[in-house]
Amino acid sequence: MTSRTSRRWLRLTAAGAGAALLLAACAGAEDIEADVDDDLVEDDDADEDDDVEDDVDDDADDADEADDDADAADGLLGELQEAGSATIGIANEVPYGFEDEDGNITGQAPEIAYEVLAELGIDDVDAEIVEFGALIPGLQAGQFDLISAGMFVTPERAEQVIFADPDYCVTYGLAVEAGNPMGLSDFQSITDEGATIAVLSGAVDEDYVNDAGIPSDQVELFGDVNDQYEALQAGRVDAVGGTFLTVVEQTEASDEIEATESFFPTDVDGNEIPGCGAFAFDDQEFRDAFNDVLDDLKEESRVVEITTGFDFPEEDVTRAFDYTVDSLVEEMEAVE
Repeated sequence: MTSRTSRRWLRLTAAGAGAALLLAACAGAEDIEADVDDDLVEDDDADEDDDVEDDVDDDADDADEADDDADAADGLLGELQEAGSATIGIANEVPYGFEDEDGNITGQAPEIAYEVLAELGIDDVDAEIVEFGALIPGLQAGQFDLISAGMFVTPERAEQVIFADPDYCVTYGLAVEAGNPMGLSDFQSITDEGATIAVLSGAVDEDYVNDAGIPSDQVELFGDVNDQYEALQAGRVDAVGGTFLTVVEQTEASDEIEATESFFPTDVDGNEIPGCGAFAFDDQEFRDAFNDVLDDLKEESRVVEITTGFDFPEEDVTRAFDYTVDSLVEEMEAVE
């Protein structure tokens, strides 16, 4: 039998144990709460660190964008994009770049230029009409921002301007009196018959007649395309040389003259000289950006669509796509 003292001791012991357990439980809860609070503080710190890191990243991105904008603004391309406008140089030659009866600037090269420049954020395009021989000097003097006249690529010109990749390659032709009484067909026939030929001053035609060996006293230089054909109709020259498309365009407008069969110009050794046109620039960054968009339009067949709309045969357009400006110049230098 348990004594009263023993039972009382047991109750006190049990009570003490219970109190101890309760204190331990409370202490544990406080510790847990403290741990949770610590974890929350640590999470808050982590969030703050993440926010700071995000802010740093955003600042870095903003800085990069600012640097990019600053780089663009320093060059011609950035200036043109900021203004939203550019000026092209043309020689008023159908179908490459000309002013139509309504005063609109159109042609194969301007129409392509409009689309490329729009993709670059340049929607307002003006034009300066100059003689063909003044195109490169005008570009170098800042009179316009690019040449959009279907200018043929040559190694000599490639040392003066920065060409885009060619967008067409065409054959050559002669315009002669209706009925072709002298039987002219190519440069050799001009020499053999003692005929006089009109060519554009400063154009690649001048090189062609020299390379073909036509005597200088049989060559008449003109600064304007229309003046050449007026001279032919007036009998002051026996033939006009030019890209076949230009010859066809001009001869169809008059019953007094006609076009010969097209041919490829050759040098004194009989090597064919490729005749491919391209846009020309005086600024590398602008050329590169323009060329990238132009290449995209080639892949999308938009260049073919625009160019054939000016009566270029499709094969004359796609033939150019086999070239870059570097490969074209390299081939022409090999011929020389």
